[in-house]
Amino acid sequence: MGIPSDPLLDIIRRSIINLEFIEANYETRALYEVTQLVNTFLGALIHPFERSSKGKQFIAYFTHKPVPINVFYKIEVKEDFSYYDFLKCIRHALAHGNIRYNPDNFKRIQSVDFWNKEDNKKTFRCTISLNDMKHLLLDFKNCIEKIYK
Repeated sequence: MGIPSDPLLDIIRRSIINLEFIEANYETRALYEVTQLVNTFLGALIHPFERSSKGKQFIAYFTHKPVPINVFYKIEVKEDFSYYDFLKCIRHALAHGNIRYNPDNFKRIQSVDFWNKEDNKKTFRCTISLNDMKHLLLDFKNCIEKIYK
């Protein structure tokens, strides 16, 4: 594997390929498909995209798009909440360890909570199901591909 020319785009493409392989083979090879989904999601969204070669285009593109999943969230800081705002909040939560995995009755991860605090007050909180996490991840990849054309 060589050095990627567009790191964010190349890494997310490779991560999606890994995710699809594990989802197709997890039962026969004792792989953990949910772990791969969560790791792919975390890895894609923690990347400092504003500092990439397409940072300005990235910000402009995501600022004018709504969040592509129907996620329940509570936000205290602003009313007009774009996809870019959502990504920043998720990334901030990840960077500060403000995440919690929600299990089902068999202790399998079903969703993930993300939150941010300011002065000990929660300013952002949302819960994302695994299905929505995958949908968001694929949408993010498709958006990145449009930006890097």
